[in-house]
Amino acid sequence: MDINEAYKILGVSETASDEEVEKQYMVWVRRNRALLTEQTSNNDLNMDEITTAYNTIKTFRQYGSVTPVEEQSFKKKVGHFFYYYKLHIVGVLVLLAVLGSIIFTIVENYQEKKALENLPPENVRVLLLGEYFNISNETTPVADNILAQFPDWERVTVNLNYSPLTVNDSMDVASQQKSVVTLVEDNSDIFLMDYANYERLVAADVFQPIDQVDPSIKEAVDSSKLIFSSTEEDKTEQLYGIIIEDMSIFKGFDMKETQIVAAIKKGAENKENAIELMKKLAK
Repeated sequence: MDINEAYKILGVSETASDEEVEKQYMVWVRRNRALLTEQTSNNDLNMDEITTAYNTIKTFRQYGSVTPVEEQSFKKKVGHFFYYYKLHIVGVLVLLAVLGSIIFTIVENYQEKKALENLPPENVRVLLLGEYFNISNETTPVADNILAQFPDWERVTVNLNYSPLTVNDSMDVASQQKSVVTLVEDNSDIFLMDYANYERLVAADVFQPIDQVDPSIKEAVDSSKLIFSSTEEDKTEQLYGIIIEDMSIFKGFDMKETQIVAAIKKGAENKENAIELMKKLAK
């Protein structure tokens, strides 16, 4: 294409700056996109011709002569492709990334579900609640120590719920808020906690009276270790907590020295096993 014809087709003068050439070309690009979106039959724009004119001007200004579009290097054609379609390409890449993340999550959840299906049923679920432990602790030692005391059991699940009693900074505030959310969704059978958290939760009617599950526990455990409390709705004192004396289950678990209280959550699935664990730990 002749250089003078190229200027005429693109709609700029020979004295136009490179920036003006770029802007005018993008005007045609946007106009063509609008017409394509409207799916109008009156689209008489010849983008191939406009693009050829644009490339002719760019080549002339770079090399001082007109090089036919057919002879442009592969690199320049690829560069023009990415320039023209860069928004589309970015959109596709983002979509692929999102789809990849969704697929990975689905596969991971499926694998985790299959792994759980192959495990033996839980004999008891334990929740360690409070601030008496290091938040980065691994709970495996506690689970292993409990299983060692009950040879017939096959699986014990132990989870942590870090709940600071005092607020010193924003991290403590966040930990307390997270603790509340976790408690709402928690399905543990037995809670092992510091006394302050026990008092807070028993008043909120979170626990079930222990002697309702096993009336003989009052005789099986020393009376000095039995904790009778009342709730906000029921002022009658009942047996809700037991003080834990046997700390051997915490061997290999980083924790501060404190009095640990055990209680059974309302709706616990493994109440009987929770009672057996409480009896063992209270001796």
